[in-house]
Amino acid sequence: MDRSTSRVDFANTLRGIAAVCVLISHYTYNFWTLREAVASLAHAPVLPEHFAFPTYLRWLHATVPQFNWGAFGVALFFLVSGFVIPFSLRNMTWQGFLVGRLFRIIPLYMAGFSITILSIWLVGRYFGVPWPFSISEVAIHYLPGLREFFGMPSIDGIVWTLEIEIKFYLVCALGITLFRRGSIWVFAIPAALAACEFYMVRNGFGSAAILPIPFLIFMFIGVVFHYLHVGALTAERSLFLGASLFFGFSILLGQAMPGLASMAWTYGFAVLVFAFAASFPQLFQRTRIGDFFADISYPLYVIHGVAGYVGLRVLLDLGVKAWLSLIIVTAGATGLAWVLHVVVETPSHNLGKRLAARLRPIVSQLPGTAPVPTNALPVAA
Repeated sequence: MDRSTSRVDFANTLRGIAAVCVLISHYTYNFWTLREAVASLAHAPVLPEHFAFPTYLRWLHATVPQFNWGAFGVALFFLVSGFVIPFSLRNMTWQGFLVGRLFRIIPLYMAGFSITILSIWLVGRYFGVPWPFSISEVAIHYLPGLREFFGMPSIDGIVWTLEIEIKFYLVCALGITLFRRGSIWVFAIPAALAACEFYMVRNGFGSAAILPIPFLIFMFIGVVFHYLHVGALTAERSLFLGASLFFGFSILLGQAMPGLASMAWTYGFAVLVFAFAASFPQLFQRTRIGDFFADISYPLYVIHGVAGYVGLRVLLDLGVKAWLSLIIVTAGATGLAWVLHVVVETPSHNLGKRLAARLRPIVSQLPGTAPVPTNALPVAA
């Protein structure tokens, strides 16, 4: 394997780990402890108290009280995106970049959201719950971002991260010249975002407007790792910028949503894990299992939530043991994610790359760096 490509395999491995961590959070904690929230998402009756939180799952969440598996997985996704996206920016125009990213995100999300809607309809039929959405509410959710524009709550509970990803793509497209040159001035972008949030907080803007900004700033920590990786930053400057970005993220997260402030500890741990993987990539080399979960990480993330809650709720109601229900639902989500990866994600992603390649790809201007084949890079989820 080419050395230049094997050095970024760690990011691909982390992507698979991130998806598994989110699934662990939702199936082994949220489903059992956040019962009203889960029932609200699945539009099913609240899980009765006689279905106790299985003792064999408690150890996953009792060791470090402030650690959240789901937040950790999402943080890894954000860091991987920040690390990988600048590779794409080196070889294409901003138009080609956005076309490629949209084909990467939208078709798979539409297919996954259809599964979410189907699962809500099925559980409603099973429990006799009326259909909760209008046609317009469902239609608006098929395109991430429209929901925010119309001020609608999330139907699937996960689209907010994709909406932040899309915002990050737009920010990167605007700063593509700086990224392509490896300019340190690219980090003026998160500084400007922070200034915007301080202004919006002082002028009474709602959380919907200011909440994405801390996460966008956090994603630039991944950009710091990218710059260090390609030699555009020294270790000293990388440490300074990374620490500054994390400090800003932590402060602004508390301003946007005070209840989320404690999440910064988990995000900090994700930065440490990412730094460890980048420092010792030989420990995160490609494996068949790792590649499998990396390949299905995006479809697994999109479809596991509501559909998984529905599956667990119905199986338990049918008298299936909790441990067996967890195995069935986890295996089902994994298998369905693989099908979506093969049938939807891969073809749409390849189409997006072909369309992007027609928009006058540009040769990297970073001094001393060679283009990295796109098929060797992890794709941001």
